[in-house]
Amino acid sequence: MRRFLIATLLLALSAGMAYIAAMLVLCRLELGGAALIHRTGDYYKLKGGNSYRKFREFRADSVHDVVFIGSSHAYRGYDPALFTRRGWSAFNLGTSGQGPLNTYHIVRTHLNPSNTRLLLLDVYEGAMEQDGLESTSDLTQNLVDDRAAVAMALALKDPRGVNLLTVRFLTKDRGPFFADSTYRPGGYSVRTDSVRGRLHYVRGRPLKLNADQVGYLERTLEHCADAGIPVVLVNHPYPWQSDREKHAAFNAMLGDLARRYRVPYLDFAYKHTLDDEDHFYDHNHLNQAGVERFNAALIPELEAMGLLHRPAQ
Repeated sequence: MRRFLIATLLLALSAGMAYIAAMLVLCRLELGGAALIHRTGDYYKLKGGNSYRKFREFRADSVHDVVFIGSSHAYRGYDPALFTRRGWSAFNLGTSGQGPLNTYHIVRTHLNPSNTRLLLLDVYEGAMEQDGLESTSDLTQNLVDDRAAVAMALALKDPRGVNLLTVRFLTKDRGPFFADSTYRPGGYSVRTDSVRGRLHYVRGRPLKLNADQVGYLERTLEHCADAGIPVVLVNHPYPWQSDREKHAAFNAMLGDLARRYRVPYLDFAYKHTLDDEDHFYDHNHLNQAGVERFNAALIPELEAMGLLHRPAQ
């Protein structure tokens, strides 16, 4: 039995060493401006872009009246500069495809009542229907905090998460592969172009939320309640042609969740006067003209509800 255990251990060590050696070669050798590892699986994301910049700009010792978080709806839908013009300091920690599985670990490691007076969590059904692999791939390469990267990769419960972490730690000394020309200070990305034509909107598909994403949304709300971080859930505007029945089902779930955790929920999905072509640059993302109109309606509502407020002197 002892000899069997020793042989098993040696085999495991050999396999582990072979894995690290292979990953090291794939991560260090480049072809076409990217490491070879990126040619072995389409789930690998290059380090760089909006996510890389924002997590190096963000300072945990800064104080923000509001921090935005969520998927691309968040980092392309809430402009910190527009809040600053109204006298409110803001930062946007939204990232591409970010679901609650990612949000929970970012909030837990980056935010606290001292640096976040209000957490605005943009909730979008598209991000909550995914398993989180795509967004975790982006974040494991671009987060500064190792704890957040490790926690969310392991939370995937997918062997590919281990590969993502291996790439992270083997390429830590490597700078970004690309920059995002649309990035603006405060974690925002601006798009000024518009749809300029009719798009095909898929309707009639059932709402199929990922159970882990729903669970992590609840965990995020629980954590914020325990930590003393005020939260508001917000749905940013949707095109009029999008699937209203599907959103209604999502809205019902969110409404129940908001009541159970006693957090405000503002649904702007169809509560707007935006135009599908002039104020969106694709089938669900606002362009800058749409963001300015949306934020101009949102800020006074947050103020009227007392969610944006000055601390007592």
